[in-house]
Amino acid sequence: MELGTRISRSLKVGWTASWVWGMYKIPSWGRRLRGVEITNEELSPTHQRAAGRILGLALNLRGVMIKLCQAVATRSDIFPKEFIEQLKQCHDAVPPKPFEIVRGVVESEFGKPLDAVFSSFEPTPLASASLAQVHRARLLDGREVAVKVQYPDIEGIIRTDLANMRRVCRVYEFFDPQPLPLQPLLVELTRHLAMELDFVREADCADRVRALFSDDPHVKIPEIYREWSTRRVLTMELVGGIKITEKATMQEAGLVPGEVLQNLMYIYVRMILAAGFFHADPHPGNLFVTPGGEIVVLDFGLSKELPEGFGLGLFELMFSLMTFNESAMVRAFTELGFRSKTGDTSTFVAIARRMVARSDTGAFEGEFTEDMTDELFEAIREDPVAEVPSDFVLVARVFSLLSGIAHSLGSRANILQAMSGGGPNG
Repeated sequence: MELGTRISRSLKVGWTASWVWGMYKIPSWGRRLRGVEITNEELSPTHQRAAGRILGLALNLRGVMIKLCQAVATRSDIFPKEFIEQLKQCHDAVPPKPFEIVRGVVESEFGKPLDAVFSSFEPTPLASASLAQVHRARLLDGREVAVKVQYPDIEGIIRTDLANMRRVCRVYEFFDPQPLPLQPLLVELTRHLAMELDFVREADCADRVRALFSDDPHVKIPEIYREWSTRRVLTMELVGGIKITEKATMQEAGLVPGEVLQNLMYIYVRMILAAGFFHADPHPGNLFVTPGGEIVVLDFGLSKELPEGFGLGLFELMFSLMTFNESAMVRAFTELGFRSKTGDTSTFVAIARRMVARSDTGAFEGEFTEDMTDELFEAIREDPVAEVPSDFVLVARVFSLLSGIAHSLGSRANILQAMSGGGPNG
């Protein structure tokens, strides 16, 4: 990346951070001098303006800033709801790079002209995101493929943006006596970006999940063509299908949306509980269903290995919520890695009560709704919990996304049924 571009990005990040910090601190100093504490309700407009300013920066700079906003939007245990709602708008879709840039990357990676590998390669991408874009193509042997191509300058942008954010965090922590835990969030983001930039690792993850479901006719993981894949170019089988949220199109194809949804839940429960390894980004752009009822899972850049015992802890948490067995609840939260600042485990029971109260029926019956996830993290943010395991946050985000898909389909997905082998259907 050119020096001028690095300086420009750094100045924009620094100015926005200073503006947001001043927006919170200057009014609070005046209130403190008058001996008046500012309330959460009074802070709400400030949260909205600050989140809007950060969103504007991300949409302008793209790259890591989009990923950072997406990460913040998943952490309602740390950030206020105004931030979560605004930054949810920060989608990963960005304007595509010109075709000649894509051609240059592919030819550089393969060491030969594009037409020496592909008989056709569509210049207009199927999709574009903050790190890469995907093109339809045809190999010389006639196989139709999707080719994911990483942007040539993205690693330099990531290094610059992460360095800027670390500087901002250090300054913020120096001046604020009770800072939000932003450094761990940056560490996690850095780890996730490293995973997403390594297309060889993504291919390995896709092959691993395909092997897990080799006995399941309801799951389709596109084949990876290793001979035409590198760390920056990923060539895979092109698989069409109906977007997972398109209820009417599913019904026209003779599919039952409720059965599709329960099959989807079964897939994720099997990955998380049985395999301890899962696809961690089930947004609707990565999930399709074929007219024959196969669920197609795409984009394994963000795939996660869970620590030993995590699945058992999650299983126990679900059943303790259903029976409201308090001792089992405390044991499950502890096994999952939750820690209380005070050492008082009753805080976990209080959190569980709030979460279950937000369910549709006021009791946990196996349907982990988006409202329950929101309430869980709101309770964690308010109660004295010192440590929330990042693995749990990622799994909770997965179930929250699946709950959103269920809402789009007008259906309900039961985790406990999937746990007991209640899927696949159809």
